[in-house]
Amino acid sequence: MLKRFFFILIMWVVALSPLSAQTTYGTVADLEEQWKEYTSYQKEELSSFCDFLFEQGHYERCVVACFRYLFLYPDDPLTPNVYYKIARSYEEQGKYELATDYYSKSQNEVQPNSSEFRATKYRLIYLNLMQGDYDTVYTMVGSTKDPYLITLDGYAKFNDLKFDEAKGRFDQARRIFKSKEHRRNLTVLMKACDNVEKLPNRDPVKTGLFGIFPGGGRVYLQDWIPAVGTFASTTGLAIQFFTGGPTVITKWFPRIALVGLYGGSIWGSMKGIEFANREREIRYTKRVQEKYGPGLFLDFPEPVSLIVR
Repeated sequence: MLKRFFFILIMWVVALSPLSAQTTYGTVADLEEQWKEYTSYQKEELSSFCDFLFEQGHYERCVVACFRYLFLYPDDPLTPNVYYKIARSYEEQGKYELATDYYSKSQNEVQPNSSEFRATKYRLIYLNLMQGDYDTVYTMVGSTKDPYLITLDGYAKFNDLKFDEAKGRFDQARRIFKSKEHRRNLTVLMKACDNVEKLPNRDPVKTGLFGIFPGGGRVYLQDWIPAVGTFASTTGLAIQFFTGGPTVITKWFPRIALVGLYGGSIWGSMKGIEFANREREIRYTKRVQEKYGPGLFLDFPEPVSLIVR
């Protein structure tokens, strides 16, 4: 009998113990407050996860997480930041059109005089610069005293082979920037503009002299495919010229074709000088920007973090 009493007592203790561990809500307001704290924790976890994915370079997953954030919290104050992070993720993947769309969405959510608006403007101009749309860069920069915008405008002119104008813009930005590193890099870019005149551009006289040898003019211009084609065609026609044939056509056609091809090769080499010199300048600008590219000047504050500090 005593054993049965103790068994029943233990069973009651076990049965009632979960109830004692639960939180007691005095009112509905207490329950709502607890729910707000729980959902706020979920939101912070998701925003931290978005930041983590971006910082670790998982840009595709970051985009997915950011879209989930927008779906769960459509009217959140951090919406412009989320759009910005999506745009930056697309930019890092080289998807410039999508990045442009989401930078514009972010820009439309903030005030024109805010740091967030300026950051999106810098990025939009940078994307147009990377895509070679220099006219759009000139239009977006306009008249300004912002050293970042002036520098991006200078890069557009540098890539557009307007070296005197580029030097002027770099000098203008150098006088405004307070950063010693930026001023030093801009000084290097100004010297790069001056050094264009020292490039060994192709000379018309030398082109003509090299052109005496079939395809030699193209070789001098480093236009390799036409050079090989000219040499092969000329050699083939020369063989036919010396071997000749029994008819008038087989005798004279190789001779006429040989003279036309040989003369056309020299004329084409002379016409290609301007193009070859321009290509050398383009290669030069790319070499300069391998070390001193516009990415050096993208150190402005960005609304890329979703953590409210």
